[in-house]
Amino acid sequence: MNKELKLLGLTNNEIIVYNTLLEIGENTVGPIIAKTKMHRQVAYDALAGLEMRNMIIKSTKNSRNNFRVANPDNILDNLKYQEKVARKVAKEVKAKLKGQKKGQEIRIYEGEKPYRELLVKVDENMPDNGEILVLAGSVVSEWMNVMKTSKSLEKIDKIRKRKNIKIRILYDESLREEVENISRPIFEYRFISQNQASPVTFEVYTSFVILSSFGSEVFAIEIKNKDFQVAYKNYFEMLWKNAKE
Repeated sequence: MNKELKLLGLTNNEIIVYNTLLEIGENTVGPIIAKTKMHRQVAYDALAGLEMRNMIIKSTKNSRNNFRVANPDNILDNLKYQEKVARKVAKEVKAKLKGQKKGQEIRIYEGEKPYRELLVKVDENMPDNGEILVLAGSVVSEWMNVMKTSKSLEKIDKIRKRKNIKIRILYDESLREEVENISRPIFEYRFISQNQASPVTFEVYTSFVILSSFGSEVFAIEIKNKDFQVAYKNYFEMLWKNAKE
């Protein structure tokens, strides 16, 4: 439960105090401090935070403050209120951003799993009848091995087939025999004779580019910048025009 409480925004100290009250029941601050080994002020700060979230109730008995866990339904009520506030803030931010020129966005994905999740996500968000341009160079088996895990290759091919997304890929000429044994939906490829023995590839989408490396470890850089996208698209088309079928 600690992980979930942290996701709800509780601090580590608030989680410890909350669990302590669940264990010992209604009590004054003394037993809480004795159980948690916290400094008195730290414990009071945690109790105040929990009280503000309506997760505990403070009452006075014999001139002493007592604390107990509140109805857990309050947690859901808090989330509903926070969602309402978040929607209001989002609406105001959107209004202020409307008409402003969007800046670039760069994200880095490290590891095989984040890379697979990235490709599935971008394909799901692609418009119907879209197109993806890929300079794969010498990377074939490395990419296939990464994407076959968790059936990710099957997932993205199903998405592309369903949405009629075309993909054009440029490979190094040395991989012709290996590539011609690959069967994928709406898949067109050509070969470039220049040496592309590099573990770095790029994929051009509608409004962004993904640079990927399959060297000692897998990582990708997603760059959302229209000028960047246009430059890579033009470079790909130049290579495609002179590539061999």
